[in-house]
Amino acid sequence: DDNETLMEKMKDASDDLEAKQTQMESLEHDKSEALAQLKLTQEKSNANLKSFKLQEETLIEKMKSDAAQQRVSQECDVLKEVEALKSERDALQLALNTKVTELKNDLAVAMDDNETLMEKMKDASDDLEAKQTQMESLEHDKS
Repeated sequence: DDNETLMEKMKDASDDLEAKQTQMESLEHDKSEALAQLKLTQEKSNANLKSFKLQEETLIEKMKSDAAQQRVSQECDVLKEVEALKSERDALQLALNTKVTELKNDLAVAMDDNETLMEKMKDASDDLEAKQTQMESLEHDKS
């Protein structure tokens, strides 16, 4: 009887050991799958991180490019304004030069007219003086 009981206990222990080994193999398999899943998740996370960093760098470069384009556009606008102001200045300078030339010409004409009038006035004055002298002479002769 003791042998039989001992044999049953050994069989139970053997069955327990076999069940525990099966459970251990199952746990090892689950662990292996979990580690594989963790590795895959880490690889995906690393790939996503690289992708996000690349997108960030791309966006930063695009922002820099956009800012540079905006600066160039603003500089072009400023250059256009400068050119317009230069054109306006040149037109005003031309108009001013033309007006100065006209005024110089008008002054020259006025001075010539003034000189002519002065000569006529002197001639008239000389003529008047001569006539006064003649008149005085006639009055003197008449007396």
